[in-house]
Amino acid sequence: MKKITLSLWMVLFTIVTIQAQNQPATLFGKNSEIKISGFGGPSISMSMLDGAGTLNMGGGGGVLLGNFFIGGYGSSTVTPNVKRMVNNENLRLKLVQGGIWTGYSFNPSRAIHITTSLKAGLGVLRLYRGNSNFAFTSYYDDDHSVRSEWVGTLLPELGIELNMTHFFRIALTGGYQVGFYDNAIKTDAGNKINLNGVVGAVTFKFGWFR
Repeated sequence: MKKITLSLWMVLFTIVTIQAQNQPATLFGKNSEIKISGFGGPSISMSMLDGAGTLNMGGGGGVLLGNFFIGGYGSSTVTPNVKRMVNNENLRLKLVQGGIWTGYSFNPSRAIHITTSLKAGLGVLRLYRGNSNFAFTSYYDDDHSVRSEWVGTLLPELGIELNMTHFFRIALTGGYQVGFYDNAIKTDAGNKINLNGVVGAVTFKFGWFR
């Protein structure tokens, strides 16, 4: 009886072992082929605002699902160098935006590899009078603010990513931003404020890369 019982347990153990080896890959199981991790960090970018170059500061982060990631980002103009005449006033332009950030990296285990992403944002185009400090002024509560307009943006990017350490990467990307809004703000010359233009960015990513 003991030999029969032992034999049955051996057969059962063998069957379970074979079944475990043949189980399909899942997102959250031990056999998962998708590795989940995450990252976050600051970014610096140069972009075009109504045909003029501006400096922007921001950041973002996301959840890494294998080579793909999804998360969010934010960015704000920090140089008050773009001025336009609107309603007989020489006003400074500022764009603040944030939204969804998705992307994909090719062969991310290599020290240098290609990365691509898409940023879809919602933001505010604001016009200021005087010498407003864009880096430290709240765009929701500012006495120098003259007018604001809700805008939408799309920014596809392509570039290279450098694996500096196991927890730190630097992405150098370029892209073209497309901006749109319903009620067009126009200058005294009759031109609409143009949010379209090329963008170059450096993003510092700190996180858990698997």
